Amino acid sequence: MLKDELEFFRIIYRFFADGNRLTYAALGVGLFVAMLYFRIFFRDVDGFEDDVDKSERIPILDKNYDYIDSKWSSNKIMIWLLLSVGCGIAAYYQLPDWFPHIFKAP
Repeated sequence: MLKDELEFFRIIYRFFADGNRLTYAALGVGLFVAMLYFRIFFRDVDGFEDDVDKSERIPILDKNYDYIDSKWSSNKIMIWLLLSVGCGIAAYYQLPDWFPHIFKAP
């Protein structure tokens, strides 16, 4: 298990050591979009925790289980994650076209 954790930290180190402007800008765009949509979808950390609690409920064990709330909470978290990651990936491939003098194509 320690070997897997060490490999994980090596991957993270290589990502930041070998990164360039384009990589960091795309990461920044993804984080900015994540923060923006976090405020729109959840409003604050309590709203996010509430949605996580709703999505983790089990129909048989929880008396106040609501199928619609549970699925909407799960979908809202998934949409938030996909938008954030998708915007970061799109920024990685689109920024060189928009700003060729700043970013070189991958």
